[in-house]
Amino acid sequence: MNYSKAIFRILKTIDVAFENGQRGSNIFDLNKLGISDRRLRIILKSLYNDGYIDGIAFINVMGDEIPDYKLMGCHLTVDGMLYLENNSAMKQIYAALKEAKEWIP
Repeated sequence: MNYSKAIFRILKTIDVAFENGQRGSNIFDLNKLGISDRRLRIILKSLYNDGYIDGIAFINVMGDEIPDYKLMGCHLTVDGMLYLENNSAMKQIYAALKEAKEWIP
């Protein structure tokens, strides 16, 4: 699994859901993300701790060291928005360089 891609998709999912007024914790399609529910919970906790998302509560679950979560108007912080913007720009630059490389002998 490419975790950078999963993190990008998680942030993008949160951003789109927020913009569309979607609420609740069922916004994530684990098949599309290519990760388990457990991995999703770890990534969400890290994104929250690192200041990329807000509007999420973590709930300790007996018998599991990874907390569950509840989205409550979950949204990107400015840092989260900049992460998406910078990674989108980097992908465009990479694609352009890759295409240019094909043309250069």
